[in-house]
Amino acid sequence: MGENTNPGATLAFLNADWYDFESTPAAQEDPGRSITIFDYHRLLTQTGWKVIRRIECPLSTERLTGNQVQKMQTKRILGTTGRILLIARRT
Repeated sequence: MGENTNPGATLAFLNADWYDFESTPAAQEDPGRSITIFDYHRLLTQTGWKVIRRIECPLSTERLTGNQVQKMQTKRILGTTGRILLIARRT
């Protein structure tokens, strides 16, 4: 991506942190197995992009079924109902 864009190009990157939250209680999560917005920020910076904005984009909780919520509560699993929009400029 960095090789095929000109300096000054703008990128909008919408994503969410990824954790193994579907089956793992929060206290037992392995941070080494997660992919967070910090990882994406680092990769963009290392490949010639400068992040100029970070915008929180909440999502409705309706995407989770009642059964999923109950399972998460019982097992003390944390979930996410949002995305993060990174705006970056090619340096």
